[in-house]
Amino acid sequence: MCAGALSLLGFRQVYYGCGNDRFGGCGSILPVSEEGCGPCLGQPPATSHIGRGFPARAGLFPEEAVELLREFYAAGNPAAPRPHRPVVRRE
Repeated sequence: MCAGALSLLGFRQVYYGCGNDRFGGCGSILPVSEEGCGPCLGQPPATSHIGRGFPARAGLFPEEAVELLREFYAAGNPAAPRPHRPVVRRE
């Protein structure tokens, strides 16, 4: 979703901390950063960066990025709806 949003917003280049081997859209799983989300829009104007791919560079403070994500997911979202199935937390 993030890579798609960056494409639709017309970002020209992105630097990020770490890839996601399960859901990554910057080349880990899906090539959204390379192909963009142009098909979502129909045919964007040739002069527009909106919906196009963008260079994405991984590895900006990767250990810190992983730790931030771990903390975020461990805290959970108190406003989220209750899951339909039990949540199994891994330590």
